[in-house]
Amino acid sequence: MATKQTTTSTIHRIRRSSEPAAGSTKALEGKELIRDMRRFRKEVTATPASARKFLIELGVLTPEGKKKSLIRG
Repeated sequence: MATKQTTTSTIHRIRRSSEPAAGSTKALEGKELIRDMRRFRKEVTATPASARKFLIELGVLTPEGKKKSLIRG
C-alpha cells in the first residue's frame, strides 16, 4: 500500500536530506551564505531537467510536469 505524499511531507523530506549531521558543519553566514545560495541557484537552473526535478521535489509540480493546485478552497 503506497502512502500519499503531501507537500508538507515533501518539504520535511527535503529538509531532512539537506540538513547536515549535528555538529559536523558550521552554518554559513554573510558572503559565504550568498555565494552558496548562488551556487545552488546555478545548479538548479543549469538545465530544464534539474529545474523540473527541484520543482517536483518542492511539491509545486506533479511528476508529469503539471502545476499543482496548492491552495484549496
